[in-house]
Amino acid sequence: MAAPSATTPSCIAEPPTRLLWRLVPLMVVLVPFNLAWVLQLEVIQFVSWPTILAVPMNALALLVVLTGLNRCLKALGLTSPLRQGELVLLYTVLGLSSAIGGTDFLQVLVSMMGYPFFFATPENRWRDLFLPLLPSALTVQDKNALQGFYYGDASLYRRDHFAAWLLPCGLWLLFVSCLVTAMVCLCLLLRRRWSEEERLTYPLIWVPLQVTEEAGTLWRTAMFWWGIGTAVGVTLINGLHGLVPSLPQLPLRGQLDWTQLIPQRPWNALGAMPFGIYPFAIGLGIFMPLDLSFSCWFFYLVHRLERVMVAALGWDVEPRVPYFPEQATATWVALCLFLLWHARASLWRSWTAPPLSDEPLPLRWAFFGFAVCFLLLTAFGWFIGLPLGLSAVYFALYFLLSLSFTRARAELGAIAHDLPFGGPTNVLTTLLGTQRLAPKTLTALALLYWFNRSYGSHPMPFLLEGMRMAKETGVPLRPLPALFLGTTVVSFVAFFWLVLDLMYRLGAATARVKGDIVRYYVDIYPQLQAWLTVPTLPRRDAAAWMTGAFLGTWAMMHWRWRQGGLPFHPMGYALASNWSMDYLWCSLLISWAIKAALLHYGGAQGYRKTVPLFVGLVVGEAVAASCWGAVSLVLERPTYSFWP
Repeated sequence: MAAPSATTPSCIAEPPTRLLWRLVPLMVVLVPFNLAWVLQLEVIQFVSWPTILAVPMNALALLVVLTGLNRCLKALGLTSPLRQGELVLLYTVLGLSSAIGGTDFLQVLVSMMGYPFFFATPENRWRDLFLPLLPSALTVQDKNALQGFYYGDASLYRRDHFAAWLLPCGLWLLFVSCLVTAMVCLCLLLRRRWSEEERLTYPLIWVPLQVTEEAGTLWRTAMFWWGIGTAVGVTLINGLHGLVPSLPQLPLRGQLDWTQLIPQRPWNALGAMPFGIYPFAIGLGIFMPLDLSFSCWFFYLVHRLERVMVAALGWDVEPRVPYFPEQATATWVALCLFLLWHARASLWRSWTAPPLSDEPLPLRWAFFGFAVCFLLLTAFGWFIGLPLGLSAVYFALYFLLSLSFTRARAELGAIAHDLPFGGPTNVLTTLLGTQRLAPKTLTALALLYWFNRSYGSHPMPFLLEGMRMAKETGVPLRPLPALFLGTTVVSFVAFFWLVLDLMYRLGAATARVKGDIVRYYVDIYPQLQAWLTVPTLPRRDAAAWMTGAFLGTWAMMHWRWRQGGLPFHPMGYALASNWSMDYLWCSLLISWAIKAALLHYGGAQGYRKTVPLFVGLVVGEAVAASCWGAVSLVLERPTYSFWP
């Protein structure tokens, strides 16, 4: 029992053109506002990172506000109110724009575009090593324009400043549009297979669906308000403690440092284990299937024991062993290939069968669309310096990972799916070594790093979730590809306009910008310097660990597919190595225990009765966190951070 029952379709008769006419103006207004809010939270005030979560709290808070305004307008009879299907599509638009303008997507790109040219010094030798290899059309090389960006007290709207960014931004917009178009095509190809044949539950969509239900049943439920009150109370107490330290706090976050408790080898390899009790994570964890929530926290502890084993065997001379990011990448790739293999009959039917009336476009067009986009992206990689075959492998790995994260959200309801130091850039340089790769190839791999840095902010899962919510509420699917691509373009333009305007006024390298835009996001350039100055050989030990993870994943999936009953899921193994799981494992352990007890003692009916309580936890923390973000903006200082 992973989710409550679906809501009643509410927009079955809505013509597609009318739907777009109603949603597009709202999208054009709300997306820039949402991105401005994200930039304040994540970059300027550095309060929290909502965009690396699968349910962005900023988008959910805006959905609550829109739902409230919609009900007020309906009660007053002032205008034609939005229907549930339109509200959940607006939530999808806000989530998609948050991912595009998020911590692990465009925020990395804007920080990389000019950084090496402004911070090149005789000591780091970047000017000799790789600056001539970076394409001038995709980077900002004018130091006068960059001085205003990094030091502030300048204007974006000076002719030379604006011109320096115009061409690179335009070309990257085409790249991102092609990337998202390929994602839309993949979602169209797999939507029917995953939603209707495998009947995946999409656990994360039930919060927005419950919040926007037209009957308003949730808002009249006492347990929902108890959940809101609990989350708001916890956030209020700890937020006030942050402002006035003499006030009490609820110690819900901390760290268990095993190096202090057991300083002897090999047990000190357990390291420091963060833990946190997050109301929103407990609320979302309730919707996850039990075997999957169990796998997340169980494999997190297994990873810790792997470190002990490595230390006991003396393998920790190489600090990267046991190669957790590479293992996670191999796990995701194996998972995706397994699912595609078992979907081959469905994909073949999509190619051969006549067009279906409920699809946005003929699925053959989706095949052709993905093929064209993939060829264009491969050609782009070749243009910037990758060999043609390596470019194809690079983007094939990227889309396999993207499909896996989308599947994790649709089946598992993964709260976060970041993959730091995994992905094609790091995996290919580890497996192939940098000694055999040309400097131009390594520079091209570094240039593509921005959308492979961690995958916390990923657009593709929002596309498939939006299609499922549209289906649940009776919205026609035909206008959705156009809506998603329009959102991508508006999000890109709005993000760069907002971030460049802010940086030229405040200065990206000044104390007025408290986020990581000139620190962590540009870690690839020192890494590129190391690749070029200290070439490495292929890491056979990394290949062995990845092979083990790949085969183990395939074996577990085969067992689950054929016989079932296995309490472990390989997705949990992949997610357990993520940065986010350091903070989420404890909350998932709690939600797993609560759900197991509810189902054991109360059955499915008892579980359904408590669903409003956990929806309230998520909604309450989203609203309270947004309020603290507003306080931070007024005080011009960081306040309470709901996450991490």
